Amino acid sequence: MSRYLLGVVTQSLQGGSPAQRPIFNRAIECTRALLEFYMYARYKSHDDATLSYMEDALCRFDTFKDVFLHGRAGKKAKAKANALRTELVKKRKLDEESNAETWTPSKKRREMNAWRDYISHEIDVSKELDADFNFPKIHLMSHWVEQIRRYGALQQYSAERHEQAHKTNLKDSWNASNHNLNYLPQVITFQRGILCFEIRELNLQALAQRRENSAATCKVLPSGADLAAPLSSQSYVKPEFMGPQNRRDGMRPDTMIKDFRALLDNTQDATHRVTIYNGTREFLKHKSHNKTYISDEQLHAMELCIYHGIKVQVEGLDGERISQICRCTGSQSWRGGDRRNDWVCVKKRPGRCYGTLNGRLPWQLQQLFKI
Repeated sequence: MSRYLLGVVTQSLQGGSPAQRPIFNRAIECTRALLEFYMYARYKSHDDATLSYMEDALCRFDTFKDVFLHGRAGKKAKAKANALRTELVKKRKLDEESNAETWTPSKKRREMNAWRDYISHEIDVSKELDADFNFPKIHLMSHWVEQIRRYGALQQYSAERHEQAHKTNLKDSWNASNHNLNYLPQVITFQRGILCFEIRELNLQALAQRRENSAATCKVLPSGADLAAPLSSQSYVKPEFMGPQNRRDGMRPDTMIKDFRALLDNTQDATHRVTIYNGTREFLKHKSHNKTYISDEQLHAMELCIYHGIKVQVEGLDGERISQICRCTGSQSWRGGDRRNDWVCVKKRPGRCYGTLNGRLPWQLQQLFKI
């Protein structure tokens, strides 16, 4: 939609009176600056030049955005403007009645037009005085360049977690309030109470785990295969593949990709092709029970099935196991749009790892298949 927005706005604001042209031009420039900022933010890689373009576009947007200020008027501002309109209309009628005998028809027409322009101007001024752009999304735009400099491109982030948090942090708290004008302190108090209970529960779980660990150290350690038992009694559910996805051979459109050789031939990026080949060989070597050698001919002839998603079980922020869906469409589009290859955190080696990411690295899925 953003590709056509500027053209639609420009076409819609053609013409107009000489007094309207400066306002229309500011609206077009504001839309252009916002779209440029959005397009630059979608880049998969950045340098100092692209970041300076983003800052310049944001500065131009801040310069021209006041042209849309009257559209930011809330319920209170609109109610105040309606009350002002009622008062000015009464003054206009009083002025018309007091001068009804002295005004000629042409004089009356000019005075009514002047009153109409004056009322419209006062209503716009009243709305703009009580309107602002103080909402989170506008403020967050000022932090995007700094975020890119510190953590890289923005395409690896998702707003789904924040949107999911709205249900518990806002909607449930709002439903528990009395829905009056003083709902905000009630929402904060309700949410603070829930967080206090959750923190208390986590503290009790930590104390119970510490007691179990201290009791386990006093016992005699078992021998043999018992030492190889996992530390946690809970086990993750086996990942569930979603699909399969029928992908046609790029060299032979009439046939489907059914073996490993065809998958490599249809991988356009040479780096991805080498990574898929080496990673598959390493995986087969690690998972093979008899440790037999697999030649390139045997590997290329292996049949495979390509999938577009996988449902895995991960550990949420509260420590509970939750299911998430990772999408990987390779070079194909996803639901009529751009291709979708999600980012995942991969654990490099088994066992307990320390550090900020606990031994995990962010990687982007390229292909998802079974052989």
